[in-house]
Amino acid sequence: MSARGIRAVLFDKDGTLLDFDATWGPATASVLSTLAAGDAACFAELADIGGFEPAALTFRPASPIIGGDIPDFAPAWAARIGVPFDDAFVARVDELFRAASLASLTGYADVSVCLDRLAEAGLPIGLATNDSEKTARAHLDKLGLLGRFAFVAGFDSGWGGKPGPGMVAAFADAVGLPASAVCLVGDSPHDVEAARRAGARPVGIARTPRAAQVLGTSAEHRVASLDEFCAWLERPALEAEPAPGA
Repeated sequence: MSARGIRAVLFDKDGTLLDFDATWGPATASVLSTLAAGDAACFAELADIGGFEPAALTFRPASPIIGGDIPDFAPAWAARIGVPFDDAFVARVDELFRAASLASLTGYADVSVCLDRLAEAGLPIGLATNDSEKTARAHLDKLGLLGRFAFVAGFDSGWGGKPGPGMVAAFADAVGLPASAVCLVGDSPHDVEAARRAGARPVGIARTPRAAQVLGTSAEHRVASLDEFCAWLERPALEAEPAPGA
């Protein structure tokens, strides 16, 4: 399929395969409502910590919920509600988010077609997310996609979270390829950095103006959809390409 030396594709999940705001906006409102236990001021402070805009059910570009993992933002939540930040709190937040996000789960329409094209070309497919592995598997399963993935990893799978290179290196090992033959497709600078630190190829996907803003020109290439990604992958590498955002 690819004339670019790419022989396997590793995907980010949220904002890449899933519509981030449609899935996580309602889910975050639900989680914060539970944690705040009816205290409106507490709810507002928890939302601000997470870079969440509850009136619009959306997120500020720098929201740690977008690119980070639970340990990136939940310690401040625990401190605000007066409980220890420990494994039990991480598990509670993860469980709340999993249940709420499954209720609002929204995948992008181009995902299945792209995965089919990659599979037909014989390219192994993996997932690397800063969500938990259990939630990632639950999301893929509900979308009917889990069986398409040769590898699924979350921040708690033992290889660390992004922007660390661990999940990317583990995927390359799992499919028996050098990291240089792996492409990581994601919508945040964490994805780009994780790919680069592992020696893989970063492709940014900017499905929203927010993603375009935070990605800038940091990735090797930037696309607006998975249809565009597949077209890029199939295009001869020597063809001239427009600059990101052009």
